[in-house]
Amino acid sequence: MGERRALQAAIAAAERSHRGEIRVHLESRYAGDGPVRRAEILFHELGLDRTQDGTGVLLYVAARDRKAAVFAGPGVYGAREPGFWNDVAAAVARGYADGDRIAGLLRAVEMIGEILRSAAPGEDTAGNELPNQVTTT
Repeated sequence: MGERRALQAAIAAAERSHRGEIRVHLESRYAGDGPVRRAEILFHELGLDRTQDGTGVLLYVAARDRKAAVFAGPGVYGAREPGFWNDVAAAVARGYADGDRIAGLLRAVEMIGEILRSAAPGEDTAGNELPNQVTTT
């Protein structure tokens, strides 16, 4: 299975049993004022800000810049201490450092799914609001 398909399958699995939406965006380099700001821009461009309960989460990776960031909607961001989101980015970094980038990305998606299960539990009455895509620029 290719990396993109593995990530899409991981997103689908991580989106079970809660009302959140997860997207992964990969690009070579980040444009602008840093990876968090770039993730925030993409969060809005990709429609994660329009989820019914504000429970969208974007995992952003700029591979050549060796930077990762997570941007979460208001329905989930405060559900854990801010250090949690740094831990998610660190999981991506560990994968790259170990020479197994897909393992790091898969672990990060899994971690996001775990927090969504506690921050936005329950039946997903809005359905899959966004496709389980890995986007790139």
